[in-house]
Amino acid sequence: MNPELAIRAAAEAGTPLAVVDEAVMARNLKRMAELAAAGGVSLRPHAKTHKSVEVARRQRALGAVGLTVATLREAEVFASAAIDDLVLAHPPVGDVKLRRLGALARQVTRLAVALDAVEVARALPEWVEVLWEVDSGQHRIGTAPGEPTVSAVSELVRVIGPERFRGLITHGGHVYQAKDDAERHAAAAQEANGVLETAAKLRARGIAVRELSIGSTPTAGVHPLEGITEMRPGTYVYGDANQVALAAQRLEDCALGVVGCVVSTPAADRAVVDAGSKVLSADLRVHGVNGFGIVVGKPHLSVARLSEEHAVLTAAGATGLAIGELVVIIPTHACTTVNLNSELAVVGADGAVRWQPVDARGWR
Repeated sequence: MNPELAIRAAAEAGTPLAVVDEAVMARNLKRMAELAAAGGVSLRPHAKTHKSVEVARRQRALGAVGLTVATLREAEVFASAAIDDLVLAHPPVGDVKLRRLGALARQVTRLAVALDAVEVARALPEWVEVLWEVDSGQHRIGTAPGEPTVSAVSELVRVIGPERFRGLITHGGHVYQAKDDAERHAAAAQEANGVLETAAKLRARGIAVRELSIGSTPTAGVHPLEGITEMRPGTYVYGDANQVALAAQRLEDCALGVVGCVVSTPAADRAVVDAGSKVLSADLRVHGVNGFGIVVGKPHLSVARLSEEHAVLTAAGATGLAIGELVVIIPTHACTTVNLNSELAVVGADGAVRWQPVDARGWR
């Protein structure tokens, strides 16, 4: 993130302002596409980070086979933009969601859902494929690697048939609890090995496993990809303080920042800016992130507290900030920050600003 460009944009548009550095975003998109190609795997980015039709089209132009989505709202927006190969990484439960899923399935060429219960699969429209979720360590949804998954998938195939079973999917989200690079590598190994070892057992029983899908930005490219068919990183497009703390991306790889204006300096070691939890993610998820983000160019500052309209910046000594000064904050979590904003100010190298709508934010 070029702070001068971001501040110049905010000086014209007002604060708080969510800004994207065009050059950094373009570099991130290209780098991940090259990483997937070098590893011999398909790239299916998770669009919950950007929620943008424009960015999705850029990812497809760089070779992405399709998109991963978190919500039906996202799926519908991208399908309407003619992006016709989607994986819904969230079990669709309930009549309302199933009706919407059925309509979506008739609109796209290829659609799969991730789930971990045969009863959910049984209710799906018959032309929707299934990716079975393996719990590789996050302990959210999914069955344990090995025999628990083999048993469950065997029942799944009996119920829906082998043609609709696409393969195994996992998300090594426990990597976000890593305290050092060794733990990040360990999480990446668990993510890949969980599906590889389980697929071998399924194939030994005569069950075809066409897809082995893994995905997160911190684990992308960390573990050898041999045998893996697909990767689903999302945050890489913008980067955030989480990725910096995990050494998955550098600070200079962070394309998204929120510009705030200092509105109060009530104490020498404390200043308040106008970028609170309505524009800046309130997530605290990773060891090593000091507060709610990174203040670009001012490492002595911590984003110590958020309220709805305010962020409190603190320092061990004096903050050095004056009322009216603009600062750029790299959020802890890009995905939730983007979802808070209806549009982003994308700044080119020449300082020109264009407005990028967050097309698939929120719910319908």
